[in-house]
Amino acid sequence: MKTSIAQQALTDFWRSASIVTSACAGAAGWSVEIHDAQAASSPSVLLYVWDSASGWTWLCSVPRKAFAAVSEKASRERPAMVEAIRGKLGNVISRAADGVAPDLEDSTSWEQVLGAMLAAYAGTTQAYKLANGLQGGGHFIVSYYREPGEQHGMLRPFTLPADTRGRDVLPVEHLLQAVKSVQSMDRERHPEWFSS
Repeated sequence: MKTSIAQQALTDFWRSASIVTSACAGAAGWSVEIHDAQAASSPSVLLYVWDSASGWTWLCSVPRKAFAAVSEKASRERPAMVEAIRGKLGNVISRAADGVAPDLEDSTSWEQVLGAMLAAYAGTTQAYKLANGLQGGGHFIVSYYREPGEQHGMLRPFTLPADTRGRDVLPVEHLLQAVKSVQSMDRERHPEWFSS
């Protein structure tokens, strides 16, 4: 992946992106680290990851304008760049979920890279298009289907609608119910995704 494009995505993304506020996330069952409390209080798109191999979950909040800028730019990328975004996202998820050291080529924290890659990846998905680009906010969720011990897997995006305030975090149990429901449907419709 070109450093200039990745770095630009990170710069755009972290100009106003943040981990969600502690009161809201804590009440929903999440442990919390706040990078930008002011940005966390604005209407946002909430990005979530669930790793099937480990059960690891993660979330971040991105103000709608920042999310739209990154995801729209990625939606216009060439197919090779889209694949690079997807490959990088999978790599960051598996490293974070497995507790492996971040990629030495990354110049920022894995949290920043993961948030930026999630926002960019969103713009390349059908789920994003079907959710009208998440213009009204909402929840963009990525399940990473992989076998325990495997480094590579398959990204499975889906969306859930926003709450009325545009910044309420899904409680952990609701997120897990949603990913398990989608996984169950996927096992039925696409058993090949789960065969080793």
